[in-house]
Amino acid sequence: MKFKFFDEINSTNTYLRRQLRIEEFEVIVAKNQTDGKGKRDSTWISSEGAALFSFAIEDRYELDEKITIFTGYIVYKVLKNYIENKDKLTFKWPNDIYYENKKICGILCEKIRNYIIIGIGININNTDFGIFREKAIALVEITGKNHSVQNIIEEIVETFQNELYSLNREWEDILQIINENSYLKDKKIIIQQNGKFSGKEYKFLRVDRRGKISLIAKGDNDEIKFSSLEFKVL
Repeated sequence: MKFKFFDEINSTNTYLRRQLRIEEFEVIVAKNQTDGKGKRDSTWISSEGAALFSFAIEDRYELDEKITIFTGYIVYKVLKNYIENKDKLTFKWPNDIYYENKKICGILCEKIRNYIIIGIGININNTDFGIFREKAIALVEITGKNHSVQNIIEEIVETFQNELYSLNREWEDILQIINENSYLKDKKIIIQQNGKFSGKEYKFLRVDRRGKISLIAKGDNDEIKFSSLEFKVL
């Protein structure tokens, strides 16, 4: 495991995307990101004290449908060891980790040539969330003490690397953990279709074997599945 550190960079994912030669599991770490992105180009507030890092893996394990959820599972597994009230830590499909009703981690996986870039942002010791103050939380706020950002990054990448090769064999067990600890469990949501949110309420059922979200609408008998979806929790 090799590391490359930057005091400031536009985005650790962008840095890797622009490299002509990518080395698997070389970890790009930044203290600050000036152009951090999340899923569907959402903004990620990236300030010093957060774990902001990316690494790449060869896309040789049929990972497209699984990699974001697997990454979320790894981050969830590691962060859980730092938190006393573990049941408050949850996975929000498709790419976030929450503590109670606030986001602590975001994940962005991108395909580039024959690699997948894994981008992870975790609020560790940073507490300046700007306009997202009411929607975000840091590990320091949960535990009441500072943590080593570098140690957490190393732990996540090492755990990812160790468990990647058994991903397909362990996939059903991973899904069970993800579904049992889903932020969306027992919540009502509305979904965006044709650019608009409808008033129809849906209930989360599960993340299925292909990484899709499975929902059922109020009053319906048949479930529907999405591989990508814009939604709001009521």
